[in-house]
Amino acid sequence: MTLTAPERDIDDTRLAWPDSLSGPEQQGYSGSDVTRHLAAGRPVVVSRPHRHGFVVVAAHDASTTAAAFVIRHSSGFVQIALPRRRCEELLLPPMNPFDTGGARMCVGVDAVRGTGTGISAADRATTARALVDPVTVPGDLTRPGHLVPVCVDHRDTDMRDSAAAIALDLTRRTGLPPGALFADLVGMADPTRMMNHTECVVFSGTHNLPLVTVL
Repeated sequence: MTLTAPERDIDDTRLAWPDSLSGPEQQGYSGSDVTRHLAAGRPVVVSRPHRHGFVVVAAHDASTTAAAFVIRHSSGFVQIALPRRRCEELLLPPMNPFDTGGARMCVGVDAVRGTGTGISAADRATTARALVDPVTVPGDLTRPGHLVPVCVDHRDTDMRDSAAAIALDLTRRTGLPPGALFADLVGMADPTRMMNHTECVVFSGTHNLPLVTVL
């Protein structure tokens, strides 16, 4: 199966970039700052009003430090958004063979080289970089593993608001090979629930991270 339709760019009308938000928590970040942060392998916080927030790291330069940050402030379930074409190249099978949606989870993987058990922040960062490295082939990955790819098909407009599609769109802006580590953030006041928009504002300010709001 091949991808024939062009993959779209992010829809700017859906984003409230940090320079359009008020409050000292935003630290004066602009849309270009978001792109620079991602290109440098640093985390970016994404908030969707009335839905939980999540954190995004560009996979190409994902470091152990960035992966550890994502794990520490999330439930620990870290996924990587990849274009459908890349998932097909790496022969990443869907967890649910009957799921044909635009953003579907694939069987977890670990990189063969440079990893131990696969569960550590260092190992998951290594696997993330391998997944977007153009020289990586299916045999360079073991299955099942500890990093869960999410196959994003931009032809399915019903999935455009999924966390995976948003994360992948943001990393496309960097000019790096498309791929995004992402995880849902745990609530600051109550760690038994996920982070809401108000907490995302505080969290991003506390950690000096850009905040992007998807409208």
